[in-house]
Amino acid sequence: MSLDPVLAGLLQALPNHIELPVDWVGLRAQSKLMLPQLIGADGVAPVASVEEVEICGGLRVRIYRPALATRLTLVHLHGGGWTGGDLDTTDHTVRVICNAMPAVVVSCTYRLAPEHPFPAAFDDALAATRWALQHAAELGGDPGQVVLAGDSAGGNLVAAVTIALRDAFGAASGGGEPVQPRLKAQLLLYPAVDLRPPAREATSYKADRDPALRAPMVHQCEDAYLQGQDADNWKISPLAAGDLAGLPPALLVVLSVDPLRDQGLAYAERLRVAGVSCDIMEFPHLTHGFMHIRGVVPAASVAFDEVVARFRTMLLY
Repeated sequence: MSLDPVLAGLLQALPNHIELPVDWVGLRAQSKLMLPQLIGADGVAPVASVEEVEICGGLRVRIYRPALATRLTLVHLHGGGWTGGDLDTTDHTVRVICNAMPAVVVSCTYRLAPEHPFPAAFDDALAATRWALQHAAELGGDPGQVVLAGDSAGGNLVAAVTIALRDAFGAASGGGEPVQPRLKAQLLLYPAVDLRPPAREATSYKADRDPALRAPMVHQCEDAYLQGQDADNWKISPLAAGDLAGLPPALLVVLSVDPLRDQGLAYAERLRVAGVSCDIMEFPHLTHGFMHIRGVVPAASVAFDEVVARFRTMLLY
Protein backbone atom coordinates (compact mmCIF):
# COMPACT_ATOMS: atom_id res chain seq x y z
CA MET A 1 0.00 0.00 0.00
CA SER A 2 1.33 3.43 -0.94
CA LEU A 3 0.53 6.70 0.76
CA ASP A 4 -0.99 9.60 -1.08
CA PRO A 5 2.02 11.40 -2.63
CA VAL A 6 0.98 14.87 -1.41
CA LEU A 7 0.62 13.52 2.11
CA ALA A 8 3.96 11.70 1.91
CA GLY A 9 5.67 14.92 0.84
CA LEU A 10 4.09 16.88 3.68
CA LEU A 11 5.17 14.33 6.28
CA GLN A 12 8.75 14.41 5.01
CA ALA A 13 8.81 18.17 5.63
CA LEU A 14 7.53 17.91 9.21
CA PRO A 15 9.69 16.95 12.22
CA ASN A 16 9.05 13.39 13.36
CA HIS A 17 11.98 12.54 15.61
CA ILE A 18 11.37 11.37 19.17
CA GLU A 19 13.92 12.35 21.78
CA LEU A 20 13.75 10.66 25.16
CA PRO A 21 12.71 11.68 27.67
CA VAL A 22 9.91 13.45 25.80
CA ASP A 23 9.64 17.19 26.39
CA TRP A 24 5.85 17.32 26.49
CA VAL A 25 5.65 21.08 26.98
CA GLY A 26 8.02 21.66 24.07
CA LEU A 27 6.11 19.19 21.90
CA ARG A 28 2.85 21.06 22.52
CA ALA A 29 4.49 24.35 21.58
CA GLN A 30 5.93 22.79 18.41
CA SER A 31 2.49 21.49 17.42
CA LYS A 32 1.03 24.98 17.66
CA LEU A 33 3.84 26.42 15.55
CA MET A 34 3.09 23.84 12.84
CA LEU A 35 -0.60 24.77 12.63
CA PRO A 36 -0.27 27.24 9.71
CA GLN A 37 1.35 24.49 7.61
CA LEU A 38 -1.63 22.21 8.26
CA ILE A 39 -4.50 24.66 7.81
CA GLY A 40 -3.69 25.69 4.27
CA ALA A 41 -3.89 28.89 2.25
CA ASP A 42 -7.67 29.18 2.50
CA GLY A 43 -7.48 29.62 6.26
CA VAL A 44 -10.20 28.57 8.69
CA ALA A 45 -13.81 28.14 7.61
CA PRO A 46 -16.25 30.80 8.76
CA VAL A 47 -19.14 29.72 11.01
CA ALA A 48 -22.14 31.65 12.27
CA SER A 49 -20.74 32.12 15.78
CA VAL A 50 -18.09 30.89 18.20
CA GLU A 51 -18.44 31.19 21.96
CA GLU A 52 -16.08 29.97 24.67
CA VAL A 53 -17.52 29.22 28.10
CA GLU A 54 -16.38 27.74 31.38
CA ILE A 55 -18.28 24.73 32.70
CA CYS A 56 -18.01 22.19 35.50
CA GLY A 57 -15.72 24.16 37.76
CA GLY A 58 -13.08 25.26 35.28
CA LEU A 59 -13.39 23.18 32.11
CA ARG A 60 -13.35 25.28 28.94
CA VAL A 61 -15.53 24.40 25.96
CA ARG A 62 -15.92 26.24 22.68
CA ILE A 63 -19.37 26.29 21.08
CA TYR A 64 -19.61 26.58 17.29
CA ARG A 65 -22.90 27.29 15.52
CA PRO A 66 -23.43 26.78 11.78
CA ALA A 67 -25.22 29.16 9.45
CA LEU A 68 -27.75 26.45 8.54
CA ALA A 69 -30.51 25.60 11.01
CA THR A 70 -29.91 22.34 12.87
CA ARG A 71 -31.20 20.36 15.84
CA LEU A 72 -28.04 18.26 16.07
CA THR A 73 -25.40 18.78 18.78
CA LEU A 74 -21.98 17.18 18.29
CA VAL A 75 -19.61 16.92 21.24
CA HIS A 76 -16.00 16.81 20.02
CA LEU A 77 -13.10 15.37 22.04
CA HIS A 78 -9.70 16.17 20.53
CA GLY A 79 -6.80 13.80 20.08
CA GLY A 80 -3.15 14.28 20.98
CA GLY A 81 -2.16 11.14 22.87
CA TRP A 82 -3.73 12.43 26.11
CA THR A 83 -0.61 14.64 26.28
CA GLY A 84 -1.37 17.39 23.75
CA GLY A 85 -4.08 19.19 21.85
CA ASP A 86 -6.47 21.92 22.91
CA LEU A 87 -9.31 24.09 21.63
CA ASP A 88 -6.97 26.04 19.34
CA THR A 89 -5.20 23.12 17.67
CA THR A 90 -8.51 21.58 16.59
CA ASP A 91 -10.34 24.84 15.77
CA HIS A 92 -9.83 24.54 11.98
CA THR A 93 -11.17 20.97 11.95
CA VAL A 94 -14.14 21.62 14.23
CA ARG A 95 -15.28 24.51 12.04
CA VAL A 96 -15.50 22.20 9.04
CA ILE A 97 -17.44 19.61 11.05
CA CYS A 98 -19.83 22.32 12.27
CA ASN A 99 -20.69 23.39 8.71
CA ALA A 100 -20.62 19.96 7.08
CA MET A 101 -22.91 18.09 9.45
CA PRO A 102 -24.36 20.77 10.12
CA ALA A 103 -24.34 20.77 13.93
CA VAL A 104 -23.85 22.89 17.00
CA VAL A 105 -20.42 21.65 18.02
CA VAL A 106 -19.29 21.64 21.63
CA SER A 107 -15.51 21.34 21.38
CA CYS A 108 -14.04 20.04 24.63
CA THR A 109 -10.57 19.97 26.06
CA TYR A 110 -9.33 18.15 29.15
CA ARG A 111 -6.39 18.04 31.52
CA LEU A 112 -3.30 16.61 29.88
CA ALA A 113 -0.79 13.97 30.91
CA PRO A 114 1.84 13.55 32.21
CA GLU A 115 0.98 16.44 34.52
CA HIS A 116 -2.52 15.03 34.91
CA PRO A 117 -2.57 11.25 34.34
CA PHE A 118 -5.64 9.00 34.23
CA PRO A 119 -8.40 9.52 35.28
CA ALA A 120 -8.17 13.29 34.65
CA ALA A 121 -8.88 13.21 30.90
CA PHE A 122 -11.67 10.66 31.30
CA ASP A 123 -13.30 12.59 34.15
CA ASP A 124 -13.19 15.86 32.19
CA ALA A 125 -14.51 14.28 28.99
CA LEU A 126 -17.38 12.66 30.88
CA ALA A 127 -18.23 15.90 32.68
CA ALA A 128 -18.21 17.90 29.44
CA THR A 129 -20.38 15.36 27.63
CA ARG A 130 -22.87 15.28 30.49
CA TRP A 131 -23.00 19.07 30.39
CA ALA A 132 -23.71 19.07 26.64
CA LEU A 133 -26.49 16.51 27.05
CA GLN A 134 -28.07 18.52 29.85
CA HIS A 135 -27.83 21.83 27.96
CA ALA A 136 -28.57 20.68 24.40
CA ALA A 137 -31.88 22.54 24.26
CA GLU A 138 -30.31 25.75 25.58
CA LEU A 139 -27.62 25.44 22.91
CA GLY A 140 -30.34 25.35 20.27
CA GLY A 141 -30.43 21.61 19.67
CA ASP A 142 -32.62 18.62 20.44
CA PRO A 143 -31.67 16.66 23.60
CA GLY A 144 -32.40 13.49 21.66
CA GLN A 145 -30.00 14.47 18.86
CA VAL A 146 -26.62 14.58 20.62
CA VAL A 147 -23.64 12.67 19.19
CA LEU A 148 -20.08 12.21 20.44
CA ALA A 149 -17.00 12.30 18.19
CA GLY A 150 -13.26 12.11 18.72
CA ASP A 151 -10.02 11.06 17.07
CA SER A 152 -7.09 9.04 18.42
CA ALA A 153 -6.94 9.67 22.20
CA GLY A 154 -10.22 11.54 21.74
CA GLY A 155 -11.63 8.36 20.22
CA ASN A 156 -10.48 6.48 23.31
CA LEU A 157 -12.38 8.96 25.47
CA VAL A 158 -15.47 8.75 23.24
CA ALA A 159 -15.56 4.97 23.63
CA ALA A 160 -15.04 5.12 27.41
CA VAL A 161 -17.56 7.93 27.94
CA THR A 162 -20.28 6.15 25.96
CA ILE A 163 -19.87 3.09 28.18
CA ALA A 164 -20.01 5.23 31.33
CA LEU A 165 -23.13 7.04 30.13
CA ARG A 166 -24.84 3.75 29.24
CA ASP A 167 -24.15 2.43 32.73
CA ALA A 168 -25.37 5.66 34.34
CA PHE A 169 -28.51 5.63 32.20
CA GLY A 170 -29.33 2.09 33.30
CA ALA A 171 -28.77 2.90 36.95
CA ALA A 172 -30.91 6.05 36.78
CA SER A 173 -33.76 4.46 34.84
CA GLY A 174 -33.92 1.64 37.35
CA GLY A 175 -33.66 3.75 40.46
CA GLY A 176 -36.23 6.49 40.03
CA GLU A 177 -33.62 9.20 39.39
CA PRO A 178 -34.04 11.72 36.55
CA VAL A 179 -33.04 10.06 33.29
CA GLN A 180 -30.51 12.00 31.25
CA PRO A 181 -30.92 12.01 27.44
CA ARG A 182 -28.89 9.34 25.69
CA LEU A 183 -26.30 9.78 22.98
CA LYS A 184 -27.66 9.15 19.50
CA ALA A 185 -24.39 7.94 17.93
CA GLN A 186 -20.61 7.91 18.26
CA LEU A 187 -17.87 8.67 15.74
CA LEU A 188 -14.55 6.99 16.51
CA LEU A 189 -11.70 8.18 14.29
CA TYR A 190 -8.62 5.92 14.44
CA PRO A 191 -9.19 5.41 18.19
CA ALA A 192 -6.84 4.00 20.80
CA VAL A 193 -9.10 1.51 22.56
CA ASP A 194 -6.61 -0.95 24.07
CA LEU A 195 -3.67 0.19 26.21
CA ARG A 196 -2.96 -3.27 27.61
CA PRO A 197 0.56 -4.63 26.90
CA PRO A 198 -0.64 -7.43 24.54
CA ALA A 199 -2.01 -4.77 22.18
CA ARG A 200 1.57 -3.95 21.27
CA GLU A 201 1.89 -7.44 19.79
CA ALA A 202 -0.80 -6.75 17.18
CA THR A 203 0.29 -6.98 13.56
CA SER A 204 -0.44 -3.34 12.79
CA TYR A 205 1.42 -2.15 15.90
CA LYS A 206 4.51 -4.26 15.23
CA ALA A 207 4.54 -3.28 11.54
CA ASP A 208 5.00 0.38 12.58
CA ARG A 209 4.34 1.68 9.05
CA ASP A 210 2.67 5.01 9.81
CA PRO A 211 5.11 7.93 9.41
CA ALA A 212 2.63 10.22 11.19
CA LEU A 213 2.47 8.01 14.30
CA ARG A 214 5.38 5.76 15.17
CA ALA A 215 4.71 2.91 17.57
CA PRO A 216 7.36 4.16 20.05
CA MET A 217 5.45 7.45 20.31
CA VAL A 218 2.24 5.55 21.05
CA HIS A 219 4.15 3.77 23.80
CA GLN A 220 5.37 7.07 25.28
CA CYS A 221 1.90 8.63 25.24
CA GLU A 222 0.26 5.61 26.81
CA ASP A 223 2.86 5.47 29.58
CA ALA A 224 2.45 9.20 30.27
CA TYR A 225 -1.30 8.72 30.59
CA LEU A 226 -1.22 5.51 32.63
CA GLN A 227 1.62 6.17 35.09
CA GLY A 228 1.15 2.79 36.72
CA GLN A 229 -2.64 2.54 36.45
CA ASP A 230 -4.14 -0.83 35.49
CA ALA A 231 -4.75 -0.80 31.73
CA ASP A 232 -7.36 -3.56 32.15
CA ASN A 233 -9.72 -0.86 33.40
CA TRP A 234 -12.32 -0.27 30.65
CA LYS A 235 -12.13 3.48 31.31
CA ILE A 236 -8.57 3.20 29.99
CA SER A 237 -9.02 0.31 27.52
CA PRO A 238 -12.64 0.22 26.32
CA LEU A 239 -11.84 -3.02 24.47
CA ALA A 240 -11.44 -4.63 27.92
CA ALA A 241 -15.05 -3.87 28.88
CA GLY A 242 -16.99 -7.02 29.68
CA ASP A 243 -20.22 -5.88 28.03
CA LEU A 244 -20.66 -3.48 25.10
CA ALA A 245 -24.36 -4.08 24.59
CA GLY A 246 -26.69 -1.10 24.60
CA LEU A 247 -24.16 1.42 23.29
CA PRO A 248 -25.14 3.97 20.63
CA PRO A 249 -24.49 3.14 16.94
CA ALA A 250 -20.92 3.75 15.88
CA LEU A 251 -18.94 4.75 12.83
CA LEU A 252 -15.34 3.62 13.26
CA VAL A 253 -12.58 4.87 10.95
CA VAL A 254 -9.19 3.15 10.64
CA LEU A 255 -6.08 3.64 8.50
CA SER A 256 -4.31 0.63 7.01
CA VAL A 257 -0.84 1.82 8.10
CA ASP A 258 -1.88 3.00 11.57
CA PRO A 259 -0.42 1.02 14.51
CA LEU A 260 -3.85 1.35 16.15
CA ARG A 261 -5.70 -0.24 13.21
CA ASP A 262 -6.06 -3.76 14.57
CA GLN A 263 -7.39 -2.73 17.97
CA GLY A 264 -9.91 -0.46 16.27
CA LEU A 265 -11.18 -3.31 14.13
CA ALA A 266 -11.30 -5.58 17.17
CA TYR A 267 -13.47 -3.02 18.96
CA ALA A 268 -15.80 -2.79 15.97
CA GLU A 269 -16.20 -6.56 16.00
CA ARG A 270 -16.93 -6.54 19.73
CA LEU A 271 -19.61 -3.91 19.18
CA ARG A 272 -21.23 -5.95 16.43
CA VAL A 273 -21.18 -9.15 18.49
CA ALA A 274 -22.87 -7.18 21.29
CA GLY A 275 -25.65 -6.16 18.90
CA VAL A 276 -24.46 -2.56 18.39
CA SER A 277 -24.65 -1.20 14.86
CA CYS A 278 -21.11 -0.34 13.76
CA ASP A 279 -19.96 0.79 10.32
CA ILE A 280 -16.27 0.63 9.42
CA MET A 281 -14.39 2.86 7.01
CA GLU A 282 -10.76 2.08 6.16
CA PHE A 283 -8.42 4.25 4.13
CA PRO A 284 -5.24 2.59 2.78
CA HIS A 285 -3.50 5.76 1.51
CA LEU A 286 -3.81 8.07 4.55
CA THR A 287 -2.17 8.31 7.95
CA HIS A 288 -3.12 8.90 11.56
CA GLY A 289 -4.46 12.43 11.99
CA PHE A 290 -5.56 12.86 8.37
CA MET A 291 -8.70 14.81 9.31
CA HIS A 292 -6.59 17.76 10.48
CA ILE A 293 -4.72 18.20 7.18
CA ARG A 294 -7.67 18.39 4.77
CA GLY A 295 -6.70 21.96 3.90
CA VAL A 296 -3.33 20.93 2.43
CA VAL A 297 -3.88 17.32 1.27
CA PRO A 298 -6.72 16.89 -1.25
CA ALA A 299 -7.01 13.14 -0.59
CA ALA A 300 -7.50 13.85 3.11
CA SER A 301 -10.23 16.35 2.24
CA VAL A 302 -12.05 13.79 0.11
CA ALA A 303 -11.82 11.16 2.86
CA PHE A 304 -12.96 13.66 5.49
CA ASP A 305 -16.02 14.49 3.38
CA GLU A 306 -16.78 10.79 2.94
CA VAL A 307 -16.64 10.21 6.69
CA VAL A 308 -18.95 13.14 7.43
CA ALA A 309 -21.39 12.00 4.73
CA ARG A 310 -21.46 8.45 6.13
CA PHE A 311 -21.99 9.71 9.66
CA ARG A 312 -24.80 12.03 8.52
CA THR A 313 -26.49 9.09 6.80
CA MET A 314 -26.23 7.00 9.98
CA LEU A 315 -28.14 9.65 11.89
CA LEU A 316 -31.13 9.37 9.56
CA TYR A 317 -32.02 5.93 10.93
